[in-house]
Amino acid sequence: MRAPLDSLHNFYQPPPPSWRPQTIGWYAVFGIIALLLLWLAVRLLRRWRENRYRREALSELATVDVTQLSALLKRTALSAWPREEVAALSGPAWLRFLDGTVHAPLFENAPENCIEEIAFSAPPLSSEDEVALRNAAGAWIKHHKPPRQPRRPHVST
Repeated sequence: MRAPLDSLHNFYQPPPPSWRPQTIGWYAVFGIIALLLLWLAVRLLRRWRENRYRREALSELATVDVTQLSALLKRTALSAWPREEVAALSGPAWLRFLDGTVHAPLFENAPENCIEEIAFSAPPLSSEDEVALRNAAGAWIKHHKPPRQPRRPHVST
């Protein structure tokens, strides 16, 4: 005699559901997401390229002599601002410019406010003063806000 369970058939297993979107709305959503990701990648690449001068200045900051810090900051500023605004600045006007382009004043107290005198007369500095000068210069390089430059139209020749 056969057991009653031997006459049962296997269960029917339907095919697994497809991961492919079933409606056109999903394709529109994926297209919008792809465009947003492309826009974000272009924007990040542009920002990375625009900040190249900062990366170069920070790498030079690690090796430059303390008497050359003002010159390094001037070259960095000339990379971001028009020459007419920056090149002629010196003394208190230069320090006001440096402090005016960051969120918090960095060059209003000693020894930071003596950055130009150090470049010309090179008085002996303590290691704490040198560290303070380098920290202020590094903070300015990282955090200064250059003016927004209008986009130049592309001219093809």
